[in-house]
Amino acid sequence: MRSRRLWASLILGLVVLSFYLVWARRQRLWAEAELAEVDRLFAAGRFGVAQARLTPLTDSPSARDQAFYWIGRCEEARGRFDAALAAWGRVAASSPFSDRSRLAEARVMANTGRLSRAGDILEALPRAGGPDGDQARNALDLLYRLEGRLDESLPLVAETWKGAADPGYILRRIYLIDNSAYPIDFVRKNLDAGDRDDPRVWLGEANLAIWTGRYDDAAKWLDRCAAKAPGDLPVARANLRLAVAADDLDRARAAVAALPAGSLADVEVLRLRAWLAARQPDVEIERKALVAWLDREPGSIAAWDRLAELAVVRGDRDEAERNRRRKAEINVIRERYKTLITRDDRSDFAPELADLAAKLGRSLEARGWEMIRDGKEGLEPLETESKPSAVAPGVQLADLLSAARPGSARSRTAQPGATLAFRDDAAAAGLTFEHDNGHSSERNPPPTEAMSGGVALLDYDKDGRLDVYVVQGGPFPASPTALNDGDRLYRNLGGGRFEDVTVQAGISRFPGGYGHGATVADYDNNGFPDLFVTRWGSYALYRNTGKGGFEDATRAAGLDGFRDWPTSAAFADLDGDGDLDLYVCHYLLYDPSNPKRCAHPGSPTARTCNPIDFPSLPDHVFRNDGGRFVDVTAASGFVDPDGRGLGVSAGDFDGDGRIDLFVANDMSANYLFRNKGGFQFEEVGQLAGVSASSDGGYKAGMGVAAGDLDGDGLPDLAVTNYFGESTTFYRNLGRGFFADHSTSIGIAAPTRSLLGFGIAFVDVDNDGWLDVLSANGHILDERPKIPWTMPLNLLRAVPGGKLVDVSATAGEAFQRLHLGRGLAVGDLDDDGRLDALVVAQNEPLIFLHNQTEAAGRIIRFRLEGTRSNRDAVGASVSVFAGGRKRVDERRGGGSYQSASDPRLQFGLGDAKAVDWVEVRWPSGLVERHEALAVDREYLLREGSPPVETGSPIGQSRK
Repeated sequence: MRSRRLWASLILGLVVLSFYLVWARRQRLWAEAELAEVDRLFAAGRFGVAQARLTPLTDSPSARDQAFYWIGRCEEARGRFDAALAAWGRVAASSPFSDRSRLAEARVMANTGRLSRAGDILEALPRAGGPDGDQARNALDLLYRLEGRLDESLPLVAETWKGAADPGYILRRIYLIDNSAYPIDFVRKNLDAGDRDDPRVWLGEANLAIWTGRYDDAAKWLDRCAAKAPGDLPVARANLRLAVAADDLDRARAAVAALPAGSLADVEVLRLRAWLAARQPDVEIERKALVAWLDREPGSIAAWDRLAELAVVRGDRDEAERNRRRKAEINVIRERYKTLITRDDRSDFAPELADLAAKLGRSLEARGWEMIRDGKEGLEPLETESKPSAVAPGVQLADLLSAARPGSARSRTAQPGATLAFRDDAAAAGLTFEHDNGHSSERNPPPTEAMSGGVALLDYDKDGRLDVYVVQGGPFPASPTALNDGDRLYRNLGGGRFEDVTVQAGISRFPGGYGHGATVADYDNNGFPDLFVTRWGSYALYRNTGKGGFEDATRAAGLDGFRDWPTSAAFADLDGDGDLDLYVCHYLLYDPSNPKRCAHPGSPTARTCNPIDFPSLPDHVFRNDGGRFVDVTAASGFVDPDGRGLGVSAGDFDGDGRIDLFVANDMSANYLFRNKGGFQFEEVGQLAGVSASSDGGYKAGMGVAAGDLDGDGLPDLAVTNYFGESTTFYRNLGRGFFADHSTSIGIAAPTRSLLGFGIAFVDVDNDGWLDVLSANGHILDERPKIPWTMPLNLLRAVPGGKLVDVSATAGEAFQRLHLGRGLAVGDLDDDGRLDALVVAQNEPLIFLHNQTEAAGRIIRFRLEGTRSNRDAVGASVSVFAGGRKRVDERRGGGSYQSASDPRLQFGLGDAKAVDWVEVRWPSGLVERHEALAVDREYLLREGSPPVETGSPIGQSRK
């Protein structure tokens, strides 16, 4: 009996089990079918319907976790983020969908600004191979970039090496971590939408502030982070970055104390040692620190550049030149490496790339290229070769910190003196010009359209007031028979008002074309300023008749014919014979009938090419032979094998009394042509230290400014560059040497997020220190990653020879966005305050009318040579007032395709008198004048006493 009951129970159990298995199979098949339908509905964007199909699946043991995962995805797609997080929270930790749900949760947290929680989740997730591991790694990489933790991105990218389909692409990603522009608009947008109580959002704000030069803001954010989470390593590292950027030794001490042993790589320690040694200050200790740094990172251009500068300081010219030559060699290697690693077929060049990376000290990338070369790519992890530590165990950073000179951060937001204020008064002044770059319908237009826009200031009618000439672009290419009906000449009526006299002056009757820029000079020494205009394919020389108009002298002067692509130009007496010669920058070889298009890495469509993709065009130099210009480029030693010239300044940059020429080139080495006398020149840019920046590579040079920015009596140089590169400031060290001091003077960070064109050194508040004004705007439309239109930028000089960005408080004109190009500076209303004109593409001319109250006193000079060229280009003027000497020079060229006020104006601050003025004329004559009144303009004629012109300047506002 018992046996029968057991068999019956067994049979019943088997029947039940059979029914259960059948039911379970049907449930599984039903769940699989439902999930397949959900997948189809989700792909079709029918998220509500998909979610309704998923709800019953949450009761299915086999599909429950997968259902909750997909419910979360549907809620996320519908913008219901809290509901999505709740759904993912119900996925069991043991489920195969757990990691995927945590990854989705982190993604939503990151996208909704909860960066701390997203980071906690992602850092806890396994990052093994496969799609889920790759997604986790990429999400964490993006999070680190939002927070500014770029140094922590490198190991994440390196993890993707093993098993990668394209290992060369991984090496390219590693290279771009520290060699690409920071996407500030993207980062700012995400941080602005973030949780304002999230410490990782604060960290992102701090790092963004460091990157853009807002050091006081960065300090506030980091102090807040440290108070919330003491000892947080990413915060300590950011504090160290801020300390170095702001030159803040107190913060550096605190940051180093908070960093645990081993948290800095050897090369980071060596860089920091060099920085600290410079603040002891002890040249020999710093030199040794730099040598140790180079032993570990031989491709550090910054170290080679600093070693050259220290050699100049010691007076060791031979060593300075050796170090500059080594820097130049490294630049060539870097440029070659950059070119190859960004190619689609980069892996075909693996042997060369391995060699180049090793020479640059990029050991991780060198190892990767070696593995590709040897056919071992992706088979083993990508790791740097182990080397003995380069940091001596007995040398502590704390020791160097204690030895460095004491000091704290210099505030970069101080507002000394008058509050700067500008107003755009173009319409009210009658300056009705509107630029037209050709209005191409393409998102990325032909390169010619990106470069147009120039403006020139001149007193064409000799009434003592500055008139305005503006160059028009127009349809491209222009008709060969077109007249010049686009350029405009405006006569200054006084009081900040202008009238259009283009027709009356005869300008509209001359041949036209697609215009680029203009410069001004009295080339025939008749006392009236003439105009030289560059256009696509042609030059134009307009001779001032002295009777209220101009005549076209292009052919008579030997400047007619096809002239390819000229840009900026400068007049200067290059042979010292008393008349003005001509230097013309030329850009690149472009055929509008067969426009070249280039495919960029990672872009599926053709894009506007880089300048380096086109053959360069040589600049041209013309000797003035009695009003006719003769091309003497080659005969005079001007060798231009690979320059793409966009900006030029003519001045005496080495103090030998002869005019030199500095040329900004786009994506190739800048030139400094040293005048050897007898109309013979040699290019010395590399040895002088101005061919490239100290952080490596040739930048996209656009506009040029020259002047004594640091107040030591020597002319410095600045070059505007591409987005992400910052404006470069070259400090004149004397004896023909310069050094990149962009970071230390404060010009690098505020301009890094701009693409600069026109630039001028200008004392906008007349305090005796030169400020920096620039016009900015992109050439490629890459929104939303990179900004297209950009604001004007004003950097103000503050005590200590530093610059601070005051654009945000300088008036509404600085808050608008433009495609800024040409910029010219001058006192257009003769009130003693310097104004500016800016050509912005496809919009009206901008008249930055200086409204600064309580600006300082001034003295201004019109120079007239007699034995020297009449314009006195090359004359140097020194003014001693208020216990300080100020020096300026009458230069040729400058800015970008534009010409500023030919008069020299000196801000005097509160000085009530000028003790003396000294003029060094190009002829060699030196004259000294004493006891000149302030707020006056004087005519200084070579060989004659000063003559006061007009009434006192600016008295009504004092």
